[in-house]
Amino acid sequence: MEQRPGSGEAMRRVGLGAGLAIGMGVGVALGAGLHNMGTGIALGLVIGAAVMVLFTWAGARMQRDEQRRRAEAGTGAEAETGAEAGTEAEPGGDPDQPSAGSRDDDA
Repeated sequence: MEQRPGSGEAMRRVGLGAGLAIGMGVGVALGAGLHNMGTGIALGLVIGAAVMVLFTWAGARMQRDEQRRRAEAGTGAEAETGAEAGTEAEPGGDPDQPSAGSRDDDA
């Protein structure tokens, strides 16, 4: 089953096309205004590259935020189910957690 891309990944993909389209549009307009199409398109592509970088940066930031929210939601759900069931986590159950295995069981 294919997963739907998150908004951060979608923004990164859209940024490439949007940057190119905006750059070419601005370039043609500048070229017509300057009466020099080559210079206008070159300047427009520089502007388009800047737009691509901004979209990519924003998309990467959104993607990190989405991953952080998913991780927090997963941790919160595990903590709630453990509290509802009335059971404690095993002392060495999850080695990825900073406190895993740091408890002394002298029972």
